[in-house]
Amino acid sequence: MRARACLAGAVTVFGLLLSACQPATSSTSPPPTRPAVGTQRPTPTPVSTPTPAPALALDKVGAAASPSGFMAFAVVSNPSAEFALDVKVAITAVDASGQSLARRDATIPRIAAGTRQAVAVAFPVGRTLPASFSGSVVNVRWSADGAPDVAQVAGASFVQDARTPSVRVHLVNQGHGADRVAVVAICWDAAGNIRGGGSLTVMIGPGAQGHDVTIHVALSTVPTSCDAYGATLG
Repeated sequence: MRARACLAGAVTVFGLLLSACQPATSSTSPPPTRPAVGTQRPTPTPVSTPTPAPALALDKVGAAASPSGFMAFAVVSNPSAEFALDVKVAITAVDASGQSLARRDATIPRIAAGTRQAVAVAFPVGRTLPASFSGSVVNVRWSADGAPDVAQVAGASFVQDARTPSVRVHLVNQGHGADRVAVVAICWDAAGNIRGGGSLTVMIGPGAQGHDVTIHVALSTVPTSCDAYGATLG
């Protein structure tokens, strides 16, 4: 009886020792990791806007009957910051069905930044009369450097005459020598449409007082106003 009691006591003591040797376990899990406060987002890389390529604008095209056929005109503006050189302009006569009848080309030596120039071309009388005229800029060369023409138009006024209407143009040459200048007169109606004009190439000597030249013009109606554009030919 005593032997059984001792054996039971020994088993109990061994069990207590074994429990004491087991590692303790925790029923709680570690707290979740929180994102760092104040973390900055990456700054997007700025995208540069490309500079638009320079371009010319064909403002107006028009024509008027002349003794030998038609005189057609085109006004071209340069809204860019560069000089437009050797500007080739094409004017086409079109019939009532939209078919091309004839094409004439003209060249403007240069158009300074922020200015306008004009061309005039003659169309002889053909078998079919044109119903309208269209135009386009077909070639141009650009330059970042340049200077305004030495000889410039300082004013223009319409001179009404039943036989030979004309435009009186005042030119000023700020240079030291004479310049050959191609002058184109354009006449407008109240709506801003071209109603005629004319052209002339003249030699203009230097002088701050300037010089007046008279350009005979072909007109389809009495104009509201007339302008002039001058390009130095050298």
